[in-house]
Amino acid sequence: MSQTRITIRPLRLTDASDIYELMHMPDVLWGTSLLPSTPIDSWYKTVENWVYDERMHVFVADVQGKVTGIINMRAGTGRESHVGDIDMAVHDKYQGQGIGKMLLLTVIDLADNWLNLVRLEVDVYTDNERAIHVYQQFDFEIEGRKRLDAFRGGSYIDSYIMARLHKPRRGR
Repeated sequence: MSQTRITIRPLRLTDASDIYELMHMPDVLWGTSLLPSTPIDSWYKTVENWVYDERMHVFVADVQGKVTGIINMRAGTGRESHVGDIDMAVHDKYQGQGIGKMLLLTVIDLADNWLNLVRLEVDVYTDNERAIHVYQQFDFEIEGRKRLDAFRGGSYIDSYIMARLHKPRRGR
């Protein structure tokens, strides 16, 4: 029985075409507010912006040189400099294999131990039970509901605002 090696690493400019493919998977599109008509050139620009934006921290799950998942966290500024906003997606063919958990652990470690962020936030559609469950496993709580937040599949969908609060430890 062979094991698939999953590597979590920072995003590279050369990942743009894999990101485009991942973000156009049916289940991924269903769970995001993205449009299926977003051209690949837009993804090249987006990836380039992410790579060079100091407030964006983007990691991918890499399986045999192919991006199978992505998580990004934008660190806040000014009076919200203690907050990180998260987005995550896992390729349809790789869902349910622990990739989302690995990506989330990576960002939580960065937020808690390197950036001193106190609050991590994420918006999740209310019918995305798998994602809600994963976030809850990492102490994210539902704080509110955004009614009619997005138009999808011919009707409006609500989303939850979920957050994880981290209380920094004192000294060693």
